[in-house]
Amino acid sequence: CRSTAPSNERMIFSIKTTIQDLSKSGKAHKWKDCECPSCLRKMWGHGFVLRYFSECEGGLFLKRYRCPKCGVVATTRPEGYWSRIRSSIATIYRSLRSRLNLLTWPEGFPRQRGSHWLRRFVALSKMELKPSLPAFLEFCFSQQLRFFA
Repeated sequence: CRSTAPSNERMIFSIKTTIQDLSKSGKAHKWKDCECPSCLRKMWGHGFVLRYFSECEGGLFLKRYRCPKCGVVATTRPEGYWSRIRSSIATIYRSLRSRLNLLTWPEGFPRQRGSHWLRRFVALSKMELKPSLPAFLEFCFSQQLRFFA
């Protein structure tokens, strides 16, 4: 497991797995041991938490860990997903790229969700003073920059 946040923020451990694997195996998934980024001790299992993703019908149980020394709690998340976001980074990128280049949302995609992403992305690009939105989107995706909370 590797943490995606500094020790003073909420900790999310990215795991190399797919949504399909997690939905098939559920709680019986082969969870790997994780090390606390703060004190470098082995973290203990701390139960499961139910999380929802756009790619599957119901919720998925994701493993939580707790450090016995410093008490920090961390949650796992599949690679390619930002915390608190149901859609994958690739889905966000594809839909924004479609909107910026083709001036339309992908077929069957919820316009309201995409508009939220687009507003946050445009606000970030104005702060960075980037003239070309499609080029800036490519840069954000290549650097895995999260442009909304």
